[in-house]
Amino acid sequence: MNYKIECFDMKHIPLLVDEVEPLWSPSLGDRPFKRFNVEYIIRNNIFDNDLRFQLTEDEAFCAAAFFARKGDVCSASEWFKEKSVLFPSDFLVASDMSRTYLELMDKKTFVLMNDDDIKLSLYISRKKGYGSRLLDAVCTQLKDSGYKNLFLWTDVECNWEWYVHHGYTLLNEDIYQPFSSEGYGYKTFIFQKAL
Repeated sequence: MNYKIECFDMKHIPLLVDEVEPLWSPSLGDRPFKRFNVEYIIRNNIFDNDLRFQLTEDEAFCAAAFFARKGDVCSASEWFKEKSVLFPSDFLVASDMSRTYLELMDKKTFVLMNDDDIKLSLYISRKKGYGSRLLDAVCTQLKDSGYKNLFLWTDVECNWEWYVHHGYTLLNEDIYQPFSSEGYGYKTFIFQKAL
């Protein structure tokens, strides 16, 4: 296998949307809006830094991983302002709910971190095993750069059990009420692992 790890190329965002659209689409709106909303979620996990990575194999895009330090910011709101004009304002309530949720969970995670810690914001694999390969390689780089711990948050809609089985420590488990319903608590999790 001929693979390489390099800086994430933003042209691959539609491929990431393809992977997670079935899981992250809001219940309202047509397909263009659903894709817009999912892209907004992805862009809210890409911070303005140099900690954006992709793995390609024989030039084919296979996986991406995005990280953030305490104090890093995200400029997804600029993209949202430009693109959201294509959709009715009542649809955009779903986008606002997503943003509010992401910002809250990021804040809850950042408060647990020290300045020499790093947060995994998002990683998506298009082929089984490639996300882990990318994550392992980048975590080695991050450790060599002086970062001590990797933090992340996830929720019940993602494969959160993977982190339990791969040496991550569960720091916080909570219920996010706005996404919960009677008899169903929408669980969120914050994990940490020494690099």
